[in-house]
Amino acid sequence: MSPVEDDPAGARRTQRLWSQGWSRFRKNRFGMAGAGIILVLYLAAALAPMLTPYDPIAQGDVPRMRYVAPCMEHPLGTDKFGRDVLSRVIYGSRISLMIGILAVTIAILLGALVGAAAGYFGGATDAILMRIVDALLAVPRIFLLITCVALFSGSVWLIIVLLGATGWMTTARLVRAQVLSLRNLDYVKAAEALGAGGRSIIWRHVIPNTATVIIVAATLRIGGIILTEASLSFLGLGVPPPTPSWGQMVFEGREALLSAWWLSTFPGIAIAVTVIGFNLLGDALKDAFDPRQFV
Repeated sequence: MSPVEDDPAGARRTQRLWSQGWSRFRKNRFGMAGAGIILVLYLAAALAPMLTPYDPIAQGDVPRMRYVAPCMEHPLGTDKFGRDVLSRVIYGSRISLMIGILAVTIAILLGALVGAAAGYFGGATDAILMRIVDALLAVPRIFLLITCVALFSGSVWLIIVLLGATGWMTTARLVRAQVLSLRNLDYVKAAEALGAGGRSIIWRHVIPNTATVIIVAATLRIGGIILTEASLSFLGLGVPPPTPSWGQMVFEGREALLSAWWLSTFPGIAIAVTVIGFNLLGDALKDAFDPRQFV
């Protein structure tokens, strides 16, 4: 008999879950505010060439233009090289948001695969994978990141891979817990009885029904990833200059914090607003798609 190709019961369950969840999410004002903040940030990043009045890495007349306070010509002032801070903040959003999305994508993919395999197969597979997760969680993440970036020349792609490869363990635990509750449901048992293999069941029946957990985990982690990248940049181990990133701008502004307060203040505000936006969205999604609310 051929393996199960369609999953009517699972499809109906998933459709009901999404319908009820989005209905609750749209009623959450904080969640909609977070979504609005994120939408504005990504639009600004995408339209950066049209929104920025100056080249973010071009140096001006340094003796005359360095440390210019916010004014009509430079709304957020200039830095020690005469570069426009507004242009650098807008272009910096591209780096920070890209790192956040790509690193979280890597972490979510790894975590979902490991968690689904551990939860579905159980036994020795579950024990081995979870012990690996426990061991990796015991290693201080920031120490591991600093060591790797210091040993290998820092680049945007290296930072993305490192942030993703060191941030999947919590997602693996969440997905595993969800899969443990799914693997005994009728449609999964029916797929097994009709000859579907474990890999097929995981891809076609299990992971799609953990999508809400994965989306919530991803949304909540993006803010943390952006903060971690900003911390690395503040330590001088992040995105190499002259490419602007928010953490790097805060780091560069520390030497003139009292005389040129705007250098660190505005990129710091951008980091805070971005993290708040993602956290508001993540909390709202968590509340909207909480499985305990479904009937």
